[in-house]
Amino acid sequence: MSRRIPYPPCAYQNCKYEYTVKWPDLVGLRASICRTIIEQDNPFVTVVNVPPGGTIDGNFCCNRVYLFLDDKNVCKFPPTVG
Repeated sequence: MSRRIPYPPCAYQNCKYEYTVKWPDLVGLRASICRTIIEQDNPFVTVVNVPPGGTIDGNFCCNRVYLFLDDKNVCKFPPTVG
């Protein structure tokens, strides 16, 4: 059974694109390291951990970054704003 992951209120207007919006180099790193780097690179986003089997909705929010993790709490896919 999948679990829906809660997230902060969505911002989809007035997005701050002058900050980093994609982090391909974080794949393979631990969640805590990824969160620190993402929050330093873009102070306008909230990082949401998605554990194995977790589901997300399809709404684009420019103040959110989903961090898809494996069973060892390691980033599986490049985190991106959305």
